[in-house]
Amino acid sequence: MRLMGKISIVAVGKLHGAYWRAAQQEYLARLRRYTDVILIEVKDVVGRGMPDAVAMQREGEALLAAAREARHLIALSATGKQMDSPGLADFLRKQIEVYGSLAFLVGGPVGLSPEVLTACDDALSLSPLTFPHELARVILLEQLYRAATIIGAEKYHK
Repeated sequence: MRLMGKISIVAVGKLHGAYWRAAQQEYLARLRRYTDVILIEVKDVVGRGMPDAVAMQREGEALLAAAREARHLIALSATGKQMDSPGLADFLRKQIEVYGSLAFLVGGPVGLSPEVLTACDDALSLSPLTFPHELARVILLEQLYRAATIIGAEKYHK
């Protein structure tokens, strides 16, 4: 079953390790069999001679600008809703049916600015654990792929 919508993953920075990039490409390719999905990477500015709060704000502005075409913004945040994989599948299906285009916003090493969290329509937490932002992006992609297989009543998710 193909989801009739578009998912954007809007993330701060590029993945530096070859293993992160390989995992990202694998799950993007898998997910593209089920829906239109694009990855947009905005420039990270943490560690470039400015306080983390200023860097977070600038990255946030770039994330929101890059996601402006999406009709529903979803932040990845430690304070977001937690759900199991079937719950995510149901959430994803409903959001695509209602809004058509979704953007998942993934912060960099210092997270998302308060302005981004306020601008987003929803916030999801991948886990109560803390993950490096590279791993969080890969986990998000894998879980979106898993959700798509659940929606399509396929075996991967079991």
